[in-house]
Amino acid sequence: MITQPKFAVLHVADQARALEFFSGTLGFEVLTDAPYGEGARWIEVRPPGARTYLVLAAQDPELTEQIRLRRGPMSTVWFDSDDLDATFAELSAKGVSFPVEPQAAPWDPGGSTRWAQFADPEGNLYGISAQGG
Repeated sequence: MITQPKFAVLHVADQARALEFFSGTLGFEVLTDAPYGEGARWIEVRPPGARTYLVLAAQDPELTEQIRLRRGPMSTVWFDSDDLDATFAELSAKGVSFPVEPQAAPWDPGGSTRWAQFADPEGNLYGISAQGG
């Protein structure tokens, strides 16, 4: 039986820049940073205490852009927040771009979910949401 997601792979053009964003700016823990293939690294990061982690996988910048154009503006990775407004304020102060600022989630007719969307330095989008605030 499947119990939970283990990791999600994020394809990035610049692994060093992605690692700095996730560990330095977002404060994620670095679980692994090891050579992997020719000129690449196997990098695993996660929010402190989280069980699921992200793999920052090297990918050709042109292919990364083609995938982004096909995918459109939808986030492929979402994070939970215990306080969306505080998270928004903290990350905005660190220079993180929020194309969608905190607001009521249109998919929650009960109105208890709020969400926002932020971007990494490569333009990848991430959703973040919180229940009841």
